[in-house]
Amino acid sequence: MDQPVDFLRPHLLTLPIHRAMLRAVEARLFAELAPDLPEPIIDIGSGDGTFVQIALPGRKIVGIDPDIQATCEAADLGVYAGLSVVSGDALPFASNQFASAISNCVLEHVLPLDATLAEVARVLQPGGLFVASVVAHRFAQDLLGSTLLRAVGLDGRRYGDWFNHISQHHNTLTPDGWQERFAHAGLEVLHWRPYFSAWALKIFDVSHYYGAPSLITRRLTGRWLICPPLTPNLLWEPLLRRIYEAATGR
Repeated sequence: MDQPVDFLRPHLLTLPIHRAMLRAVEARLFAELAPDLPEPIIDIGSGDGTFVQIALPGRKIVGIDPDIQATCEAADLGVYAGLSVVSGDALPFASNQFASAISNCVLEHVLPLDATLAEVARVLQPGGLFVASVVAHRFAQDLLGSTLLRAVGLDGRRYGDWFNHISQHHNTLTPDGWQERFAHAGLEVLHWRPYFSAWALKIFDVSHYYGAPSLITRRLTGRWLICPPLTPNLLWEPLLRRIYEAATGR
């Protein structure tokens, strides 16, 4: 029996710690929920291409993203069959062109959301699958900063609102809210599940501050990590592996 692919270590050797822990769990869930996505695939919000490079190598995927710099970085990786610098509410593709679609932690950032989901539905073939990860309503309240403020009698919502603001989270809906928006676009939700526990979100919160120097590294060198084999990210691996392994157990 083939051993499952380990997505945690490659992310730890590529990204700052907060992105690594989140993307690794999402890559594992994408692989488990839809291991054989039919091609061609459209990636809504392809970013710098790192997720597809690690999670879906060798697949025929077309990426779209409004960020020119990130799209250029994705092009340099050579993992996409095509890339377009466009927003999701005006996809430059024919109807029914794609057999599958993916979107990894993008829809919470998208405005307008309904028009983007309608475009995804339009370019998908009948019966096509759309696999997406999103931020939901409990995200802000389960962060460590929010929890600590509540513990001392202060308003934890201030920290959560600030975090959502700097993260450009425009859509943090309840599960029912997300399903309603998908249904409005003509997309039927076949399966959904939470994948980050409350304690994992607290670690995620802390890891943002730990990984902040990587922003300087990226600005100066164009890379998140200077020497990946020696990255301090690996010191976090025992703890993050517990979160990674729990992705399928909750």
